[in-house]
Amino acid sequence: MKYTLYRSFGDLDRQVSKHTLIAVEYGSSIDAVTNALIQDVTDDLAESPEYAGCKTTAYAPEPVRCTRRVKRYQYEMMGKVIPPNAPKNILLDYGITETAE
Repeated sequence: MKYTLYRSFGDLDRQVSKHTLIAVEYGSSIDAVTNALIQDVTDDLAESPEYAGCKTTAYAPEPVRCTRRVKRYQYEMMGKVIPPNAPKNILLDYGITETAE
């Protein structure tokens, strides 16, 4: 299977056509590529100049919740930026498409 990772502009349901392609991973299942997708998200955030000096992490992919309006993605992830001296963390949604290859 082919798993294509896209970064949203904060909210997965908004500006879907403008989401940015981040990475493509291949594996037998979403579980097989989970670690690679988490690394892709953390690398994407860490390489962003606006988050320089911040710690980054990501949550494992989950099936897209039924409350989401977006139908493009089969899975979603959340990236987290942890600024050193800020009262709140910054959360960004990522979408994942799954296609047979």
